[in-house]
Amino acid sequence: MNFALLTETLPEHALREVTLRLAQPDELLAARAALDAEHYLGAPKPAECDLVQLALRGEQVLAVLVWTRGSQKLAARDAWVDWDPRTRTRRVPLLVQNNRFLVLSRLRQPNLASRVLGLAVAALPAQWHQRHGVTPLLAETFVDPERYQGTCYKAAGWIEVGQTAGCGRHGDDYYVRHDKPKRLWLRPLAAKAPQRLRDPLQPLPGELPRAFGQSPVPVKTATSLADALYRVADSRRAQGLQFPLHAMLAAAVLAVACGVTTVVGLFRFVQELSPAQRRALRFRFSPRNRDLVPPPGEGCWRKVLKKLDPGELARAVVQWQLTQTTLPPILAIDGKTLHRGLATLVTLCDAQTGEPLVQLAQAGPGHEKNLAHTLVDSLPPGTLDGKIVGGDALYADDELVRQLVQRQGAVTFMQLKNNQPTAAASAEKALTQGTPFFFRPRPRPATAGSTNATCVPCA
Repeated sequence: MNFALLTETLPEHALREVTLRLAQPDELLAARAALDAEHYLGAPKPAECDLVQLALRGEQVLAVLVWTRGSQKLAARDAWVDWDPRTRTRRVPLLVQNNRFLVLSRLRQPNLASRVLGLAVAALPAQWHQRHGVTPLLAETFVDPERYQGTCYKAAGWIEVGQTAGCGRHGDDYYVRHDKPKRLWLRPLAAKAPQRLRDPLQPLPGELPRAFGQSPVPVKTATSLADALYRVADSRRAQGLQFPLHAMLAAAVLAVACGVTTVVGLFRFVQELSPAQRRALRFRFSPRNRDLVPPPGEGCWRKVLKKLDPGELARAVVQWQLTQTTLPPILAIDGKTLHRGLATLVTLCDAQTGEPLVQLAQAGPGHEKNLAHTLVDSLPPGTLDGKIVGGDALYADDELVRQLVQRQGAVTFMQLKNNQPTAAASAEKALTQGTPFFFRPRPRPATAGSTNATCVPCA
């Protein structure tokens, strides 16, 4: 792949030959080097390169585009969409930002930049969905007015909606004013994108439909969840506890199931429930008025969640989940690392449909085996009795298999690889010296004085 700068103007027909695709892993280093060498901002941090596109003509790279997640707050953008703060918090994941755009040419190529932008925007929704599981509805970018006018963005159908406040991010939670505002451009990626983004009552793809104040589960299910979480230890002092811990945890579990990801969203979720719904979650009524069941405040949520043992909560939720479903006969255990090591997720799922049945998560990478032990240990004894559980080579662990077979009563199938020489040699030796597993010899013809018996290995 040629990342060298063009030194000659492309012929007019070359624009029809431009193609666009995602950069392959082995091309990212060269793409970053080109940005460092030619873009006035240099290459962004690897964590900000959520998606990298290459515009090509044959083997010649014509342009590099880097996309990342949209900004949390932009006054001009939020006014254009007509967002209220609550809807913006829910819908910001449906925005993407053009973080870098570099045309690899020393000469001005007429219409090349707008042609590349058009191809990039057309391919972006499907590529972003494939990479991140979300279909974006709006793209944004910033143009430095001291350097550029944004002509190529205007030619590609982008809309200028105003300027930024002239602040730059420093750290994760604060900004510093630099008094160099940028021009803000937006590009809808779907029909009626602003209307779809601003309407809080219209669920979008990936969102769970839930009307204002509607509980995601029936009353009996909510009550059983709260009762199951009563076993989670409460580290607070006994004096003046207005909100029971098991009620708050049950509400938090339901809120997360509805897509809530912030403490503010959790507070609003419970606030929108009716007094009867909060009562079903075991919240207490007001001593002055039994018809009122007040919700916890945002500060109360932060204090409780800060002191919570997530492992203890996970085990209690897992045990409750098992009372609400019937496990299929064939199961699989598997783990994934989410978004560049943000968290590790281990799932016990239906091996035939892939439907997740029980899940545990932990912040950071590299916890898959420990999480698998915790998940199996959290199951009540005998839960997997007679079930078949399979897994890849990571789970070919003596202690984990012992948990599954002896404590849970499961039949296990774990993959073995050559990077586990001791376990692989032991398995090969057992297979060559003993009777093959599930060996069932054919019955011999019955003769006088004999019985027609079949030998079956002991379980």
